[in-house]
Amino acid sequence: MSLLYARGTARIDSNLTPLIDLAFLLIVFFILVTRMSGEQTPPINLPQPDHPAMTPARAQPRLTVNLMVEGDKTVVSLGSRRFAPGDAGQRDLTLAIAQRIRLDPALPVDVRADRSLRYAAVEPTLHAIAQAATQAGLGHLTVRVCALEVKGVAHE
Repeated sequence: MSLLYARGTARIDSNLTPLIDLAFLLIVFFILVTRMSGEQTPPINLPQPDHPAMTPARAQPRLTVNLMVEGDKTVVSLGSRRFAPGDAGQRDLTLAIAQRIRLDPALPVDVRADRSLRYAAVEPTLHAIAQAATQAGLGHLTVRVCALEVKGVAHE
């Protein structure tokens, strides 16, 4: 008969004392770290970003150019005035925008385009706005580009 069976069956006991010690050490560590990090950060008044693309439209006057899809054509409108597609319409749009921003050089321009339009349909309008700013003698112009969810409806 072996000595192993003489003492009885073998049992596995787990000693949880090191795990409890580790848990208490972690609790103490996190308490000390949170207190020290709170004391090391002075109150700072951080600046808020004020980029035209990040700010919502305000109630101030603004010039809104709408690009909508009607059938298979892209319709460009400025307020209630519609512009013909092609180069002649883009020239008229450029002149209309230049006249408005000569009166108010700080007037921001919103471009609101149907989400289904490709950039190739929006690009001529952006060029017309850039040319209008040049004609009006402005170095820069605030332009926001918004995409619409609903076809043919001009809203943000």
